Amino acid sequence: MNHYLGSAFAVVLGGFLSACASAPTAASSDALVGRPQQALAQQTQTDALPLAPSDNVSQACALIPEAEQSMCPVQRTAVIGTRELRTPADPRGFLSTPAGAVVYMVAAPGLTREWLGHLVECYQARVASAGNAAQASETCPLAELNASYLITSTGNGFAVAIHSENNQVAKRVVQVSERLVPGNSSVRTAQAVP
Repeated sequence: MNHYLGSAFAVVLGGFLSACASAPTAASSDALVGRPQQALAQQTQTDALPLAPSDNVSQACALIPEAEQSMCPVQRTAVIGTRELRTPADPRGFLSTPAGAVVYMVAAPGLTREWLGHLVECYQARVASAGNAAQASETCPLAELNASYLITSTGNGFAVAIHSENNQVAKRVVQVSERLVPGNSSVRTAQAVP
């Protein structure tokens, strides 16, 4: 009996180790935080030829209907508020500068945090390939190509944090985000968490 148990354990352990050895390694670049599609592309295409811009859009927009690919992801549902992100400008924290904004969206049927991230990746790839980031950034804070994002689930929807190290880009993100809020919603400012 112990011989059969030992053999079964060895087979299971061998299968587990071979699965771990053949699993793809995650991309470790900090530059790809907030960009899971690009991290996947970097991870799986190390030996491949570079993709053409249209191939990048095709990959980033997989499964998204073409009619929805140019729609700003934060405008898919009602925006219920924004919050300005600020970062300390001096060591004591007395002065701060804009670092971006958080846009709060209402939940919608079928919209998950992962799917919203996929929509953002697609939208940014479309904007980058079309070369109209300046025009698109007037109505969508996610069109800023020098900004990163983080999506979190809230009790009734999503919080999309858009952050930029560039002070001018961060100010534009704040201004555009505030324009998305209906007149009767709250607009608040808060200190960013480092």
